Amino acid sequence: MSRGIRAAAILAVVIGAAVAIVLGVFQIRSIDIRGNERYSAQQIRDDLIYDFKTRNTLYFAWKYRSEGPSQDAPYLKSVQATMLSPTSVRIVVKENQIIGRVQHGDKNVYYDADGVVQEITDTIYTGIPLVAGVEIEEPILYQKLVTKNTSVIRTMLNISQLLIQSGMIPDSVTFDGNQNMILRQGTVTVLLGQDEYLEEKIANLVSIYPQVSGETGTLNMEGFTGRNEAITFKTESGSGSSAGGETESAGTPEGGEAAAQSQSEGQAQEQTDAQQADGQQADGQQEDGQQAQDAAVAGGDSLAGEGAASEGAAAPEGGDGSQGEEAAAPEEAQEPEQQSPPFMVFDSSGT
Repeated sequence: MSRGIRAAAILAVVIGAAVAIVLGVFQIRSIDIRGNERYSAQQIRDDLIYDFKTRNTLYFAWKYRSEGPSQDAPYLKSVQATMLSPTSVRIVVKENQIIGRVQHGDKNVYYDADGVVQEITDTIYTGIPLVAGVEIEEPILYQKLVTKNTSVIRTMLNISQLLIQSGMIPDSVTFDGNQNMILRQGTVTVLLGQDEYLEEKIANLVSIYPQVSGETGTLNMEGFTGRNEAITFKTESGSGSSAGGETESAGTPEGGEAAAQSQSEGQAQEQTDAQQADGQQADGQQEDGQQAQDAAVAGGDSLAGEGAASEGAAAPEGGDGSQGEEAAAPEEAQEPEQQSPPFMVFDSSGT
């Protein structure tokens, strides 16, 4: 055998051995996945490592050497891999951000800032605003939401992103038939109106809401533009009149006048009862004085009788003084209860 053939055979053996080592040794057996929140490490592993090539450590680390998206896992914004050893890799991922949720049938449809459906599930994630009143067509995973009215999609994405950025996540945002937005958070209803000056509205809402969060009522921001307009909050106290504090007048509500009149009548009745009780006490004292005087006269002690008579005569005067003090007491004890005003007015700075 010539030297050339022998050299070629040796080279082939070396290359074959090297390939065997690469293919046999550099196999992913351990994966460290970081950055995932909604999606499990097992799901990410199954979607990224699925054939002979992707199971190879060298190839996988080369394929995802730079941070970027992956067609194999479209729910991930970026994937970056680092080889730790011939059998282990570290994968750092970033998930696509979900900014809102709509309901289709009995499913929750989550979408990102581009309106792309990221998940269709029964699960309700906290910290994601619910948008209602928007009818969407059958959602397709990793495809954009489709509605008959494209403008409402833009508004829906806009309000969802503003709420996420502000950190204020309401119970729901509802679109009515005229595309007016109605935000609900607990017992507070916020009228946002059309898709105009939304950024200013949300910024002021964040500062105002803590002042009305314990109330039940409606915050009207429909015509707000951020140019020092007044923002009104109308409470729904439900006391006194059937209007329940929802009056268009900034004056005293009828319910407040009725309550004040009823309270004044109650105070007058208490004063009358106190006067009657004092009068009965004074009569009792007069009878006691008269009995003492009769006993003294019968015993021949005229001086004692005069003293008793004098004491009996003085007793009513003491009773009159007591009557004045007791009659004044209810006025101090009965003070009108402080009630929340039916209107609160805020300027554009939220104060």
